[in-house]
Amino acid sequence: MRCPLQSEFEAALTAILLGAVLRFLFAFKVFYTHLSQKYSDD
Repeated sequence: MRCPLQSEFEAALTAILLGAVLRFLFAFKVFYTHLSQKYSDD
């Protein structure tokens, strides 16, 4: 039988990892859009 604390820890860890990945993707998208706009202006 699994410890409920462990499953809570795993759920929190998964949420943190998902948040970090989403934040990274969002930042990359903004950075890439900014770069393409800068080069298209020139």
